[in-house]
Amino acid sequence: MGASTEGTLGHLLRALADPTRRRILRQLAIEPGATTSDLAHTTPGVTRWAVMKHLAVLRKAGLIQTLPEGRRRRHFRVKDALAPLADWVRSTEFG
Repeated sequence: MGASTEGTLGHLLRALADPTRRRILRQLAIEPGATTSDLAHTTPGVTRWAVMKHLAVLRKAGLIQTLPEGRRRRHFRVKDALAPLADWVRSTEFG
């Protein structure tokens, strides 16, 4: 496995390690194109500013794409972004 793949896996695993980020990803599967405010409203106990920071981590890991729409930002999951992780799991022998 090359250094690039290791870096990609590291970003994916760090992004997915946080339950709030996993909740945001699930919400984007239900509501593609949700705004930051939409996501803050559907993520109990998390401020809009915290959601923005979580979105930045997800974006850096390549899990989401953010598109500007006037003053708003709409967020979408990136198709097949988890493929490197799935490939790694399939190729790794456990046990």
